Amino acid sequence: MARKDRERARKRHAIERARRETGWEPAPKEEQPASKTASRTATRRPAAGGRAQSPLLKKAQVGDVDRKGRVYERPMLLHPKIALYIYFIVLGVGLVSLLRRDQGLQAVGYGAFAVGMLVIADSKTTWMRALPFIVLSAALAAGAVALAIGLG
Repeated sequence: MARKDRERARKRHAIERARRETGWEPAPKEEQPASKTASRTATRRPAAGGRAQSPLLKKAQVGDVDRKGRVYERPMLLHPKIALYIYFIVLGVGLVSLLRRDQGLQAVGYGAFAVGMLVIADSKTTWMRALPFIVLSAALAAGAVALAIGLG
């Protein structure tokens, strides 16, 4: 067996093992179209709304494999496109809070960065990989609360 075949088989078995361990059941398959030519033309047609979806911007499910070969053991909560928008907003709020030295705005910046850490944690494949970002988010949120209470 060639090296590439062994690598593909290893990834496929990792996906199947992760799905078995989490109890994930695949959805029942839909009926196949009667003729192969109809399915070929349907798949080649571009979407009516615009450009094609990027395979990188899809919500990961349990058992999916990322580009580095890691298997997702937990599902993503946010779609990557929504997470990207949230993170851009977080960066904007954080940048404004750094540039202006108002203590209330600084508390908002800490809170925004706490949300940003949770968005990053959502993209991680396992809970152990997400845990440092969740802990950092909790610390930033506690800092935001401490700054907000220190105002009054």
